[in-house]
Amino acid sequence: AGHGIYFNRGVAGSKAYSEQFGEYRKHHLVKKFGHPQWKSIINPRSIPDPEKSKEALAWLSRGLEEALVQFISQANGREYRLLATVYEFTHEETIQAFASAVERGVDVKIVRHCKGSYRTRVKRNDIVKDEGGNVVKDWIPDDPTGSAKKATDAIGFSSLKHAHLWQHDTFIDRRHSAGIMHNKFIILVKNGTPVQVWTGSTNPTDGGIYGQSNVGHIVRDDGVASQYLEYWERLSRDLPGRKRSGKIEDDNGREDENEPMDELNEQQQPDLEGHVTSPSINVIFSPRKTTGMLQWYADRMGVSKSSVHYTAAFGIAQPIAEILNQGQSEGKTKPGEGLRRSPRIARHCKEKDTSANTLLRYVLLDNKPSEHSSEKKKDGAEKKGKDYIDYYDIKDIQENRIAFGAILPTNGDDDANGESLTGLTTFVDYIHTKYMIIDALTDNPLVITGSANFSAASTDKVSWNDS
Repeated sequence: AGHGIYFNRGVAGSKAYSEQFGEYRKHHLVKKFGHPQWKSIINPRSIPDPEKSKEALAWLSRGLEEALVQFISQANGREYRLLATVYEFTHEETIQAFASAVERGVDVKIVRHCKGSYRTRVKRNDIVKDEGGNVVKDWIPDDPTGSAKKATDAIGFSSLKHAHLWQHDTFIDRRHSAGIMHNKFIILVKNGTPVQVWTGSTNPTDGGIYGQSNVGHIVRDDGVASQYLEYWERLSRDLPGRKRSGKIEDDNGREDENEPMDELNEQQQPDLEGHVTSPSINVIFSPRKTTGMLQWYADRMGVSKSSVHYTAAFGIAQPIAEILNQGQSEGKTKPGEGLRRSPRIARHCKEKDTSANTLLRYVLLDNKPSEHSSEKKKDGAEKKGKDYIDYYDIKDIQENRIAFGAILPTNGDDDANGESLTGLTTFVDYIHTKYMIIDALTDNPLVITGSANFSAASTDKVSWNDS
């Protein structure tokens, strides 16, 4: 098949998970957004029975981990290369799969997020200075950088040769991105030809595979793989995301011409305009010089005829919120007034009544937005003379069906109806996927998916996402 799609279970907080593994529930005091709170957790890694732990991990993965490891395992000799990019990178099984590929003679190269900050060195409450009187500063990696380094350093090899390759010839630090290096893709190259790509929303971490909802795509298309290779090569050169003065030197002291990533990405694939032909695959890489592609996503939603299915892990971007704030009929319905019909039933109703409103837009959020946060953002926008549209503006519009992640709380230690998370995620607990499906049940559906969030940050500001 040309395209494989793998979703994890994505419902760690479900009743089914608690029913199967509830006997291993523990209560933990955790911090969420800086506030301590008690949470009931069923951590599959902490289940003392090895077979039950393995069963829980497999249930949560639902084939996502297996597909990822199998994709890496295809490279089984010197004729193969694995060219990867990672942001968060701590999943033991994925890291071991790459390490095993190194032992099989595969050329493995991984471009990884590498960010941090310099902090003044202090010893016994005194600032440390060098012999010239200059303040000594130490580079401290950020959490993704430090955690990934710790996880990859923990891998052992039977051969010193392979251990040396792993430590000194596998990883390429991405230091000069405008913000975070948010990519998560792997290119399979055979005999010098790129043949397959793994991409999607999944960070190779325990939380990404066993916790929050995620998806992995395997695209078996030489043309698509070639486009990813061209992009990977730019990342591997650690080019700046934006136009900068001067030049950047590589590790060998050679100067790279200052042609930034946003310009190169748009040269490779200009912003899309209007309707795209079907079937087709269009590959868009970030960063870009403008938010033109974000507006294109919103425009596609705006011309949908029957249905929209859209996930927003980190909130709804304003161009998309503006579309969701519009209805086919004037005005908003009262809460609970709209009928919750499936696209199939809606289409059937249209056949019977051509005046019926048949458009339904399904939106999945990671959590219910805070009213206090909403008010602050609206006040901030108003001071700048701008409008700000969010969940509280669009939730009662007839065409919109909005849901967000949540669990049924436990009521005491013996409550069998309570639900528990895995405790493996720290920021996003429920929805981490990034996809938009336009008119899914028609002859010309459109699917937009990848690692890029539908946000300005994922197009022209800070992130480095494939889409």
